[in-house]
Amino acid sequence: MRFDSLVDCEVVAVKGIYYLPEDSDPEASPEAIELIFKESGSLDLTSGTDWTLRIEKGTWPELPKWCYPPDVWEYRDIPALSMEMLGKIRAVREQVNEYGDLVQVELQFEGGSRIAAASGESLTVAFTFADKS
Repeated sequence: MRFDSLVDCEVVAVKGIYYLPEDSDPEASPEAIELIFKESGSLDLTSGTDWTLRIEKGTWPELPKWCYPPDVWEYRDIPALSMEMLGKIRAVREQVNEYGDLVQVELQFEGGSRIAAASGESLTVAFTFADKS
């Protein structure tokens, strides 16, 4: 996938994809995030088994096929994320490891806010809010 194709796409929602075992921690991190676009469609970002960042076409509002069995997975809102952060993507920065594999992507939005997703043992997602001053 060419990330420069995301520039000017408008993100209207970001949902976390969570695994829900019986002893699940309600404060657990998402296994993946799904970016939902105004124009249509969505995009999933998750950590691959080789600790690279896996990017694939989303299936919103249906869970991805790898969420099996589906009754132990669900979409949830991400509490740290405000709708004011979203909008048109203005820039995309990729980070690769020493082997050239994608390990992080950062999306910068028109208002200056950013979302960074990094792979590893689990997906790490960070939100940076634009300075309103």
